[in-house]
Amino acid sequence: MVAAAAVVVSACSTSNAPAGPQGASTNPARTAATGAQVLEAVHAAQTTDALPKSVGFLTNDDWPMTKGHFDCHQVVDVPANIADPKRTEFGECAAGDEHGAKRMVIFGDSRARMWGAALEGIAAKNGYQLRTFLMAACSPPDLHYFSYEKGTPDVDCDQFRPAAIAAIRNLHPDLVLVTSFSTHMLADRSQPTPAQWQKGWETTLKQLTQPGTRLVMLGDIPDWETDDAHCLAGHVMAVQKCSVPVAEGIPSGNLGAEQAAATTAQALYIPTLPWVCADRCEPVIADTRVYQDRFHFTNSYTVYLTGALGEALQPALT
Repeated sequence: MVAAAAVVVSACSTSNAPAGPQGASTNPARTAATGAQVLEAVHAAQTTDALPKSVGFLTNDDWPMTKGHFDCHQVVDVPANIADPKRTEFGECAAGDEHGAKRMVIFGDSRARMWGAALEGIAAKNGYQLRTFLMAACSPPDLHYFSYEKGTPDVDCDQFRPAAIAAIRNLHPDLVLVTSFSTHMLADRSQPTPAQWQKGWETTLKQLTQPGTRLVMLGDIPDWETDDAHCLAGHVMAVQKCSVPVAEGIPSGNLGAEQAAATTAQALYIPTLPWVCADRCEPVIADTRVYQDRFHFTNSYTVYLTGALGEALQPALT
């Protein structure tokens, strides 16, 4: 019998990344690094000039790949538009520890799938079953968003969020992790203010909170215009042309708002900036391409971060 559950909420707003896994890793499997090793690799990357041969073909997809799934079931009682496998996952299958006594659920948009590459390993190691609830380009903060694909208010997202939260609450989670691209155009085509973003997060976190539930927020990841393979392909002998000073890699001005919301909810906040940036933010770290596109890590780099993320999560996993 499953005794408890853990939830990961994640999001990103502007990517066309697939909701489900596809493609193949461009790099050989790497041992997940410790937090200290990741920081050391980030500092070492500041002087990388030539693109390492291990990065492989820059045109290859390196999206998250499905591992062993189990305990699958058919989704019922949800509108067809929010059960579209091209955009959403609704906890259909579990991953991680098949015999685990706890549940881990990823909830959000395409960032949920990105972090899932590391969380599957963390779940397996710590006795969790991992389920995914995501809608691509649907941020968790309780706000009304604009659909870039349709050019209209995103009513599908408006339906998905409460449906997913209700399903997650029915799992009675003991750990909820949340993360999101730190801005998303609102339905009126304006950008959310820090106050709006904070309030939206606070509402969502409150809805996910239950007695015995611990909350964790993974901070937004750095992004900049030249972080992905397009720049690297043109600068194979000058990788630093694709890096930027840390001030330019920091995501939108809503990072402080998400951290404030986490503090209000008494959530553990895990910043991700140090896993990419020191003096500069780097597109190649530990001989690994960091970005699949501007807004998502490659599967290879996310797997590389498994150890560091697992260490950061330990206070909430125990």
